Amino acid sequence: MRTGASQSNPGAKGRQLVIDDLAEQRERRRLAALRSYDILDTPREKDFDDIAALAARVCATPIAVVNLIEDNRQFFKAEVGLGVRETPFDSSFCARAILEDDFLIVPDARDDHRFKSNPLVTGEPHLRFYAGAVLKTSDDLPIGTVCVLGFEPQELDALQQDTLKILARQVMVQLELRKALKEKAREADVQRRLSERRLARVTAMEQQDERSRNAQAAGRIGTFELDVKTNAMLVSREFCRIFGIPERASYLATEIEDRVIQEDRVMRSNLINRRDGTASPDVDYRIIRADDEELRWISRRARFVHDDKGEISRMVGVVFDTTDAKLKETKKAALLKLGDALRSASSVHEINTIAAEILADGLCVMRAGYAAIDRSDDGIALAFDYASPGTSSIAGRHVLSDFPASMERLRQGETLAIEDITCCPWLEQEWEIYRSLGVAAMLKIPILKGGNLVGVFFAHEEKPRGWSQDEMDFARGVADRTYAALAKVQAEEEQELLNHELSHRLKNTMAMVQALAGQTLKDVTEKEAVNAFIARLHALGAAHDVLLQQNRSVARMRDVIEKVLGLHAEGNRICLEGPDLALGPKAGLSLSLLLHELATNALKYGALSNDVGQVSVQWQIADLDGVATLSMTWTESGGPPVVEPTRKGFGSRLIRMGLAGNGNSHKQYHASGLIASFSAPLATIQETDG
Repeated sequence: MRTGASQSNPGAKGRQLVIDDLAEQRERRRLAALRSYDILDTPREKDFDDIAALAARVCATPIAVVNLIEDNRQFFKAEVGLGVRETPFDSSFCARAILEDDFLIVPDARDDHRFKSNPLVTGEPHLRFYAGAVLKTSDDLPIGTVCVLGFEPQELDALQQDTLKILARQVMVQLELRKALKEKAREADVQRRLSERRLARVTAMEQQDERSRNAQAAGRIGTFELDVKTNAMLVSREFCRIFGIPERASYLATEIEDRVIQEDRVMRSNLINRRDGTASPDVDYRIIRADDEELRWISRRARFVHDDKGEISRMVGVVFDTTDAKLKETKKAALLKLGDALRSASSVHEINTIAAEILADGLCVMRAGYAAIDRSDDGIALAFDYASPGTSSIAGRHVLSDFPASMERLRQGETLAIEDITCCPWLEQEWEIYRSLGVAAMLKIPILKGGNLVGVFFAHEEKPRGWSQDEMDFARGVADRTYAALAKVQAEEEQELLNHELSHRLKNTMAMVQALAGQTLKDVTEKEAVNAFIARLHALGAAHDVLLQQNRSVARMRDVIEKVLGLHAEGNRICLEGPDLALGPKAGLSLSLLLHELATNALKYGALSNDVGQVSVQWQIADLDGVATLSMTWTESGGPPVVEPTRKGFGSRLIRMGLAGNGNSHKQYHASGLIASFSAPLATIQETDG
């Protein structure tokens, strides 16, 4: 029956299962509540240590603990008299205490059936007394105790018990406060992260705006949005910079339109053609910037925006500063124009005039020109300069030594781009001169020939201004082309002068010889000698024609010497010694003229003026400072004593010009005869580009 009764009582088992399930749920809730305080296994803290110390002192016990009960252990947040931070759950007094309502006291554990078999009672440390106030959450869930323990039986009076309970509540206040602070910290962290994300989005937008502004600035692109009805324009920062106006968010359209120069105003939009949509969407015009009054080229691109009724409401678009591109195109066209003009120019003055005007126009300066440098007389020769209306010309001669600092830099091949002379300390000693010329900024391009400064192209401006790389490149282009044209014309003029003088001399000589021959030989019966003499005269005329050629083919040096000197003396009176080498056309002509003059002088005054004198011509190639150099020596002997002439004419000038017109010549007038020496770089002598 007992068995049957047991088996026939399923309701009791069901109730027990329900109780067990509820207990399990409550335990899960309790553990969750405990862990929500995030207090387990944390370091000791003074606030809790003070509570444990006060409990031990008030209750006069050797041990006091702020104890938290987990599922398999008890953790001591604070303790007095134990020396450990946790103990196993099985031997816990407090595990029993949390099953009580609020407070558990055990005066003598040996007499309490719940604890008398506890190993902490029967063995070390032989606990006898226990009292604990339960730590409860606001949901009435026990999570631990504030307890005191002793090794002797003991009782607590009402004050001591109330103190333990108060201390337990203080522990919960501390835990709740910690929890609230952590919740607030978590909320603050969430807010911080949200703020950071919002800030990141704002920053990204600002960075995007900044990148957009930087891109607009780099491309010189301004944006605008014009309300057709109100005539108000929303403009970007770069738009304001392009027009040179103060940076503002909006302007009236008329304020912007007034910046367009008078000649281009027909191309701008206006109130009427914007409203009817007839304004040209794409135009190019020039403006005068408001801040610096500079002339700038602007390209405007726009479109119309319509409202819901289909009417034009806005005009939006961009403006580009195309000044640099326009100026670059202008400079390119100017260089092409310069090349065409220089090809047809036939004089130095014409070349200087063309170059100065194009340089001044291309750089938009008040004055420009070319100055030739003559170091021999400390002079700067400025034959012509271009000066804008109202600007005085500085053409004429200037003193080279008045510009020591700038000339020194120019001699070194440095281009001088001075934005403001008063901001250039190394130029201080020249300030007054430039001020007297009305110069505040300048650009100077040196022209070097053979390492020597021979000329300067210059541009002057009356106000400080910068010089862009494009402008300096343009000035160098003008300088290079112009100097090449000047060199060509000057060479042609010098050649023409030489040819004219030589032709005049030879023709006079021929006329005189022919007259003498006619008078002297008219009665000679030995016609063979007469014919030989006449043939020699014809040979001299033929040599004259050869010497005047502008583009002689390459000749051999010995052939040139023999041909020229053969016209003046018999072969046995001329001694030639040197390597047979090729001469370029210019050197061949120069050598012919030089030998002709030397031989003519020898016929008149020197070794060839009698019947026994001789001339020796020796030449050789030597290495001088790493440069292959041709040296030639003319030596006369056996003639009458010679003295240096006091009058020096064209012939002397020809001799001083040397082998290739480089002036490296030296003459010695000895009693025994003239000795003249000449030298020139072999590369110059053999240069075929005449």
